[in-house]
Amino acid sequence: MGVTTQLNTEIEFLQTELEKKSKEEEILRNRLEEIKKEMNQFTYIVSHDLQAPLRTITGFLELLNKRYSDKLDASGMQFIDMAVKGATKMKSLVFDLLEYSRLNNRVEGFDVVDLNEVLNETKIKYETIIEKTGAVIKVNELPLVLADRTQMGHMFHHLLGNALKFRGERTPEINITSRKENNCWIIGVQDNGMGIEESFFEKIFIVFRRLNNDEEKYPGTGIGLAICKKIAELHDGKIWLKSEVNKGTAFYFSLPVKN
Repeated sequence: MGVTTQLNTEIEFLQTELEKKSKEEEILRNRLEEIKKEMNQFTYIVSHDLQAPLRTITGFLELLNKRYSDKLDASGMQFIDMAVKGATKMKSLVFDLLEYSRLNNRVEGFDVVDLNEVLNETKIKYETIIEKTGAVIKVNELPLVLADRTQMGHMFHHLLGNALKFRGERTPEINITSRKENNCWIIGVQDNGMGIEESFFEKIFIVFRRLNNDEEKYPGTGIGLAICKKIAELHDGKIWLKSEVNKGTAFYFSLPVKN
């Protein structure tokens, strides 16, 4: 009886400790969710509220250029041009930051999305640069998936945009593929562009991390791939890449196959 009593006491003690830990974990999870909501709200407010003064700055710069361009010398016009470019850059940063913060507001249910339609809509947006560069885009049949259609549009927008932007000296050749593997759809966007060094494979998915600082030649905010990573995660998938410098890059993202 003594041994049984001792064992029962130890079991009760362990159960009590487990209950305490469970409660502590629940408190930590709730606090983490609160912090995430606060951060998302903060990012959204900052991004949204910054747009109004930016519109004011841009508007007055355009007015200054229109009314006083004939009274300013070359240096004065250059200053205005630099200010306009700075305001435009800031506007792009705010827009992408706002897009990134909105991604956390995941909808409860996804819809059936035809990725072929989403891709075609994205290609229309890049029609000018595709014609200008003579880009060749090959697409095999893409699947129907359960997803957020808008977010899939953002995914293709950034991946196709990068393939066209970092094309190097060659005519862009972009292959968009799909395959089913381990109960997941694997979508690939492969180009023959500049390529990326392996040491940067993880870093490029970090917000504001740019690999090329020549903003005149390669404009952008450094948020696009972070948005892609967030979208993949929100769909219970992931994103990764294979690349070789001067030979090209292939980005892949996975989406679970769901009925």
